[in-house]
Formats: sequence, C-alpha cells, structure tokens
Amino acid sequence: MTRDEMIGWFKSAPEGSRHQRMLWAAHKIARLTGATEGGVYTMLLEVLIEAERLPRGSIPGFSMTADE
Repeated sequence: MTRDEMIGWFKSAPEGSRHQRMLWAAHKIARLTGATEGGVYTMLLEVLIEAERLPRGSIPGFSMTADE
C-alpha cells in the first residue's frame, strides 16, 4: 500500500481524535493487506510524521496541525 493510500484511509476515517482515526485506518488497512494492526499503526504513524515534514500544501486536504 502506498503512502498516499494510507493517508487517504486516515483522511476517510470517521470524526474523532487523531488517535481514534489512526486506529480506525490501521484496522481497515490491516484487513486489506493481511498485516498486523500494530505494524500498520506504526507504518501509518511514520507516514503521517513524514507528511508533516513536507512543505505545507504538499498533500491537498492534509494537515497535522488541526483535526479535519
């Protein structure tokens, strides 16, 4: 699964805290890929941290500074 697809799952998560949205996305990605939820959560966290370091506007609709 690509970084952009993982971010897409995170952005499509139901409203809630960032942690709740990450858990939801990790669960969905794990079911699709057969990976463990813990492993996916770790990868998702790394992807989101990496995305946060990109210049603003690099990923349309994505912001680590405020819940959307």
